[in-house]
Amino acid sequence: MILINGNELTIEDVCDVAYKNESVSLPEDEKFWETLKASRKFLEDYIATGVPTYGVTTDFGDSCHNQISVEKAGELQRDICTYHGIGLGPKFDHETGRAVVLARLNGNVKGGYSAIRSELARMMVTMLNKDIIPVIPQLGSVGASGDLTPLSYLGAAIMGQRTVYYKGRICLTSEAFKAEGIEPLLLEAKEGLAIMNGTSVMTAVASLAWKKAERLAKISDFFTAVTSEITRGKDTPFVAKVSEIKNHKGQCESASYIYNIIKDSKRVFKYEDFLKTQIEKLDGKGFIAQQNKIQDRYSIRCAPQITGVYRDTLRFARELITEELNSANDNPLVDIDSGRLYNTGNFYGGHICAACDYMRTALANIADLSDKQAEVIIDGKFNGLTENLIPVTPPDHPRAGLRLGFKAAQITISAIRGEIATYCFPVSLTSAPTEALNQDKVSMGTISARKFAEQIELLFLQYGTHMLAAMQAVDLAGKDDFSSFTKKVYDEIRKISPFVEDDRELDKEATEVSEWLKTTSLFA
Repeated sequence: MILINGNELTIEDVCDVAYKNESVSLPEDEKFWETLKASRKFLEDYIATGVPTYGVTTDFGDSCHNQISVEKAGELQRDICTYHGIGLGPKFDHETGRAVVLARLNGNVKGGYSAIRSELARMMVTMLNKDIIPVIPQLGSVGASGDLTPLSYLGAAIMGQRTVYYKGRICLTSEAFKAEGIEPLLLEAKEGLAIMNGTSVMTAVASLAWKKAERLAKISDFFTAVTSEITRGKDTPFVAKVSEIKNHKGQCESASYIYNIIKDSKRVFKYEDFLKTQIEKLDGKGFIAQQNKIQDRYSIRCAPQITGVYRDTLRFARELITEELNSANDNPLVDIDSGRLYNTGNFYGGHICAACDYMRTALANIADLSDKQAEVIIDGKFNGLTENLIPVTPPDHPRAGLRLGFKAAQITISAIRGEIATYCFPVSLTSAPTEALNQDKVSMGTISARKFAEQIELLFLQYGTHMLAAMQAVDLAGKDDFSSFTKKVYDEIRKISPFVEDDRELDKEATEVSEWLKTTSLFA
């Protein structure tokens, strides 16, 4: 049971509610409920004075010069849900919908700033705990004024309208409510805005995507470790002192993770041993062309500096997403402490857009690193193994010349890497005026979050393909000399995909490995 008070929600809480159907509850302490009631009364008293109140006793956006009577305030809130029912395209899945409802509930109960009725807060709790979740289209938000159109589907569902996910299917909201004995709740003054005029869709999507992205850091570092093993690299780039004097926390974490994998590998040289066993002495000669290079390629040697950036970007993005999760982000806001009502722009999703823009660039960099490391292990010119990771095939073998191994797999890796790179343009820069020039500078945060989530799925597919190639290389090099962790990974992959002796289709196996990477405890 997760307690919702507007201040303490974490990305992990969002994932638990989304994926594990974790129940939620509101605080029992009187102060919480008194604050909600006091803010609601303040709003009602305020609009009763006849002062025009944005979106409550006025129309919305550029139409805010049109004032209505207090008696029409409830009808106006119901109308905003109606005319914003123009979300298009694919639908967010059930799990994302749960995350959206949770994020909206948390923002709406924070400090009484949204001035919603207690009944509305309880309704969202009921919908989560009964698992009646609005079906929300993905297209239609510019991220300011928040996620108006997608969140209208939550507002409409609360009133018993449109469709919901219920018991594993999509049905009319009225049907699900009837089955559970729930009475629809008509939205009253300001509550349509309270539900819709916020950042909860983009924040929910970003939260779920971030958690998936977190796992990719360790997988990326594993690829560095196993590439170092396959190519008989040196331990120097991963020694703690090296990263400590560079200062960046992410690099230190990355190097440490890699070092802890390779430290019991028989294939990675300690640098001193490398000099003793792999380097020919000058012995008075003026020049020697050494057979072995004393430094590894950048895709190995600089990997902690690359994945380290990814780890630090994860940390930065987590902070922004968590702060947004626990923000009051609708408009107007009620402050009962000062007795003021604020017409403001907390619905602007700039922080979520920035977090996701930064993450997509960082993701593209580790995708590019994977592409380069895959080249090193697949191309036999660089690793002492076979061409395209084919099995050792004597010239007189019946299959000689008929084995191409991982040639196409490398192309697929490069193709996905290229597609991932197309996601890097800063979505925030696509802002353009809309809504009669009232919304003249918008965040585009929801699009940025959606692209972040899409990009992650592509990278898991790339990593699934890369993993097949890496394990083929482990077999060819002789797995007994590899690190204990690499052997654990190898054993799991070989349950899914056997050694490629003769060429075969690998599409299903690569997809299955990519799904395994999302859930295995080895990279948790």
